[in-house]
Amino acid sequence: MTHSYWDIVRRQTFTLFNAVNLVLALLIAWTGAWQNMFFVGTVLTNWLIGMIQEIRARRTLNQLALLHQDTYHLADGRTVTRDGLEPGMVVVLEQGDQVPCDGTVTSGSGEVDESQQTGESEEVQRTAGDRLLSGMTIISGRLELRADATGDNTRAAKLMHEARSHKKFRSPLRDAIDTIVRFCTIAIIPCGVLLFVRSVYATQVPVKQAINSMAAALIGMIPEGLVVLTSIALAVASVRLAKEQVLVQQLYCSETLARTDVLCLDKTGTLTQGKMTLVKILTQPGWTEQDVKQILAGLYAVLPDSNATAVAIRRGCEGVPARFFTVQDMKPFASATKFSKVVTRQGTWCVGALSNILADAQNQWAADGGAAPAAASQQTSSAALASSAPSASTSSADQALRTQEIWASRGYRVLALTLDGTPAALLLLQDPLKPDVRQTVGYFRKQGVDLKVISGDDPATVQAIANEAGITGKAVSMQHVGAQDIPALMQTHSIFGRVTPDQKKAMVQALQVQGHVVAMTGDGVNDVLALKAADCSIAMGSGSQAARAVSSMILLNNQFDDLPGIVVQGRRVINNIQRTASLFLVKTLFSFGLTLLTLVFFRVYPFEPVQLSVISALATGIPSFVLTLEPNDSRVQGSFLKNVLSRAVPGAFNVLILVTIARLLPGTRAQFSTMATLVAGINALWVLFFVCQPMTRIRAALVAFMAAGFVIAVLFFGKLMFLVPLDLWQLVFVIAAAVAIPFVLRLLSALERRILKTGM
Repeated sequence: MTHSYWDIVRRQTFTLFNAVNLVLALLIAWTGAWQNMFFVGTVLTNWLIGMIQEIRARRTLNQLALLHQDTYHLADGRTVTRDGLEPGMVVVLEQGDQVPCDGTVTSGSGEVDESQQTGESEEVQRTAGDRLLSGMTIISGRLELRADATGDNTRAAKLMHEARSHKKFRSPLRDAIDTIVRFCTIAIIPCGVLLFVRSVYATQVPVKQAINSMAAALIGMIPEGLVVLTSIALAVASVRLAKEQVLVQQLYCSETLARTDVLCLDKTGTLTQGKMTLVKILTQPGWTEQDVKQILAGLYAVLPDSNATAVAIRRGCEGVPARFFTVQDMKPFASATKFSKVVTRQGTWCVGALSNILADAQNQWAADGGAAPAAASQQTSSAALASSAPSASTSSADQALRTQEIWASRGYRVLALTLDGTPAALLLLQDPLKPDVRQTVGYFRKQGVDLKVISGDDPATVQAIANEAGITGKAVSMQHVGAQDIPALMQTHSIFGRVTPDQKKAMVQALQVQGHVVAMTGDGVNDVLALKAADCSIAMGSGSQAARAVSSMILLNNQFDDLPGIVVQGRRVINNIQRTASLFLVKTLFSFGLTLLTLVFFRVYPFEPVQLSVISALATGIPSFVLTLEPNDSRVQGSFLKNVLSRAVPGAFNVLILVTIARLLPGTRAQFSTMATLVAGINALWVLFFVCQPMTRIRAALVAFMAAGFVIAVLFFGKLMFLVPLDLWQLVFVIAAAVAIPFVLRLLSALERRILKTGM
């Protein structure tokens, strides 16, 4: 279900994370140490980003609708709104009307676009007794439909209810970060209470000082900047993709696509251009291509057909002078007959499925007592006239049928132009592949991504198009396949035809159950359920409003070859954040460790909040932002948590060692805090240096500027950071630590790798 704006605000605001930070901010404000409240800005940014993302998703889903027509005429003469329809009412539907309810045709006939169910815009003839579902469109004719289900009980309403339901798209990166933040937020509560109690009652530290020490420990434990960094990195990736005409609607979708190992493709509009084109005319003996085009131009000047095939033929004959005909009778294209017919003084012309035309001509000859058809005019070729009788046309018809089968197996839609039942030409129409489809398919195959073509079209056509695109295998017809057989088929086959919307969804879910990360492309209403179920859903910009609304990204220029660029952006985000997240977790881990040491060893926590804020900004925040935006298209490997923790542990453990040594040196509490701040800052800069390997000019400049910034902060803003002068031995310790840190870090990293390798 969708959430109200108040639900979103309440859920994003009233969280344990926000509550803990609010309490800390109020306590620090009470102590008067305002410089320790820098962390509040990060918390507010986290809250704002989360709320904006969810409100945006809610608005998109609430705009989703399949039905746009508001008023309808009833058979009894009344007019009723769509919401006012009730079961039992009989609705009159004519050309252009949307079906407002699920019902049964009581009278009349007409062509219906059922692409919502089939996925292909092929008109179907419907008559009395046939069932129509809401959302379909009347192409021609007149129907009277008895409403059986209305309102929320219709198929369209149920589809939209599911499409509008709020879904949190799969994101291992987000889930890993949420796990870290959630664990830290929960763990700091008992740590904070114990730390405060020990400071006040066991070591007799003043309350205000104890509060600031506790706040420093707790703030250090939460890598709150990591959430902001991830959101900013994904937002920057979205802006870059927008410049390439890719609209990102779910922030984490580019990451999910980068992790995808199965990509499900709709044929029409994804692999193909979604525009039927007349690509070739195969003339029969005695006819020329110019003759055929003139005849087609003349026929379609009088035929009212407006389907995709008719549009393609008219476009293919543009600029050709039309042949004039005296029309005696005419029958537009109908799904029941599969051809258009125009009766003229020159003879009977038909355009459509050859087998249906031949059967109709044979029936007509039989009805006429076997009489030969009327002679054609002088405009008709002599060869065609000679073959107009059934006996003479058998050979040419058989040859045309064989030729038709050959071209149909190659993915063409083959129509015939006939005169009095004799073939004059075969028309080859095709929805051509988009440019660079083969290269894009090759890219995903090299990346180890399994491609599945899932279409509502004829399996032979789907197979031919898929094979041409570089996706090998034989097509499976899903027309009579049960739900229980889908999981096995998804493991053994890659090309599927005659797939229903519910089957598309089941196929995506079957792949997910098998452990795959699934991306789905589509452009029609029939793709909505599958797009909603997929881990990453991609709609074409020219697709239906419903498909665009539920998708996590939209290819505005409808180009399939945009997907590799999206994968590269996703890899950049994942790999760079995975690298820089270790910088955040160094602080988190050593804060936890120092809290435990304070509870059993130190008199008071060694840091003030502002000291950790400066270290975080210079050695973590700013560098992470720069590094996250660098190019990085390496394949994503391993677990995010495992990778970042393995990089963070050596740096954190080194801080614990150095701070413990500093505690053993004589000096005041302020000097101890100063030494801890200096060695922790130097350690963080060395960790940054190793994270930046291999070093580039930009990375070298980044490390140099951050080191200079830390020196400036220590020398000129020491008072703000609660730093005090150190004695000789304390300075010697800090200098020695600065020199030793890189060697210790390498030693600890090597030891960690050995432990992980041996499983100790």
